[in-house]
Amino acid sequence: MAPKKKILIDIFYLHVAQTGIKTYIESLCDLVENNKTADLEFVVTPDRKKISSSTFFKGKTRFWKNLLFQSVYFFRKLFVLPLLSHMHKTDAVFSPDILSPIWARGKKVSVIHDAFFWENPSHYNAVWLKVYLTFLKAGLQKNAYVLTVSEHSKQQIKKFIEIPDLQIEVVYPSSNLTRKEASIGQHALIRQPYFLHVGVMEKRKNLTTLVQAFAELVQDPEFSDYKLVLVGQPGPRRPLDDHANILAFIEQHQLQGKLVLPGYVSKEALDNYYQHALAYVFPSLNEGFGMPILEAFSYGLPVIVSDQGTLVEVGGSAVLKVTENTPQGFKVAMELVAKDKQLSAEMAQRGYQRLQEFSSSDFYLSLQRTFRKILHE
Repeated sequence: MAPKKKILIDIFYLHVAQTGIKTYIESLCDLVENNKTADLEFVVTPDRKKISSSTFFKGKTRFWKNLLFQSVYFFRKLFVLPLLSHMHKTDAVFSPDILSPIWARGKKVSVIHDAFFWENPSHYNAVWLKVYLTFLKAGLQKNAYVLTVSEHSKQQIKKFIEIPDLQIEVVYPSSNLTRKEASIGQHALIRQPYFLHVGVMEKRKNLTTLVQAFAELVQDPEFSDYKLVLVGQPGPRRPLDDHANILAFIEQHQLQGKLVLPGYVSKEALDNYYQHALAYVFPSLNEGFGMPILEAFSYGLPVIVSDQGTLVEVGGSAVLKVTENTPQGFKVAMELVAKDKQLSAEMAQRGYQRLQEFSSSDFYLSLQRTFRKILHE
């Protein structure tokens, strides 16, 4: 029997990962820990339990901590990972956090989730971004492959990474979600009907447009008791953060009490918010995948999305697409979902069906096929 191909998975970025990348890495770890493959062996580094117990780099940190993490992170990519690849005699080094090492033993495979660095350079420190992209392109120059999470992301990435013959494969991530049944006796945290959004309050999420749409909606007496719940923390970097703008709009239009901003919440509270929401609204302008769509599907919520490539690709026919990215466009969509109970029920059913296409087993099988293809080239 031929020896197993050994793949080193670098999860160091889990120290600071939030939202999509965090979910991706954790789902990946769950799968490789709970499944054995006849011809592939996955080695996860560093130890996941140690990262989970460490809080030093987590949350909203000071500048010096961010600088320290970046220094350690780049040092690891430049020196530690190449050494580990030789120690473990790997056939591939897998980086689910975008950056591959410049050199390593075997093939190099990185997951680039979206093209946000290139599409929105003003959202980053110019010096840092230049260093990061230089490092990224250097890591993709030789014996390297890219995985991404949607066809839309693949096409966007190809526009910016001008490396001839670089192979980019689409592997849809796992949602790790199944249909959630209503909890018996669970009391809603909010008694009035409400629309829901969950995510970090970055400008690319387009939440100010959603808030403006809601402000217009509640002017109608029929919807005067409705609420909008925005679950999530402020953006981790000031240039990206939209939290202050949202608060200013609330105060200016006297929406206190109608908008609920609970910040970061426990798993139990998040479950409650999803369980009792009227609909989920996702107005984002830029997403690599859009996991909250599938989360909302699992709770049987109708989902409203912007006309953004990935969100439409992931949601398929189960979502209501707002073609005009305006407050009026989202207001009309929310009004339609609130009024048309039959439409909401049909969307919820289609959402359940769509969810089945992003199972953990499909993700793992697709990942295995892709690695076999790469390793045997």
